[in-house]
Amino acid sequence: MSEQNTFNSGSTFRGVLASHADSVAAKNVVQEVPPPVMSTAAPEAMKVYSPKAAVDMSTLASLGSPDALGGQVLSGQPEIFGRVDFHEGNLMGGLFMATTGLIRVTFPFTEHATILEGEVTLTDATGNTQTFRPGDSYIIRQGQVILWDVKGKHVIKSFFNYTEK
Repeated sequence: MSEQNTFNSGSTFRGVLASHADSVAAKNVVQEVPPPVMSTAAPEAMKVYSPKAAVDMSTLASLGSPDALGGQVLSGQPEIFGRVDFHEGNLMGGLFMATTGLIRVTFPFTEHATILEGEVTLTDATGNTQTFRPGDSYIIRQGQVILWDVKGKHVIKSFFNYTEK
């Protein structure tokens, strides 16, 4: 299968995600984001994400450490990467990757995600723990506190987020 997903620019992803974070550094990145441009060109091809096809890592932009975007690193030195394939208003979708480590995240949006590569163990505030592998999906509500634990090299997910205003 040929790679149909295109990279939209690191600045766009960082700016959109940073608008959800509380850190000063993350908020400063928002200034880099150009406004969306409406086009009269032919519609884009459908985006396809599948655990059966490897993600082209060169299309993911480095977002640095999770703490720059409001996550709290509890162990390891995880780094995060991403790509936005859709952004309109308070909706956003694309790919996200995290490397090995344990992070506490207060989700700044409601998210539906499907794991494409690797595995991650999520634990919610009630102690409910679930390990997700390629093909597994979850929904997390905005404001939920989640422990995000990547033990392997990395985990990659496709995501679709909704942010309540």
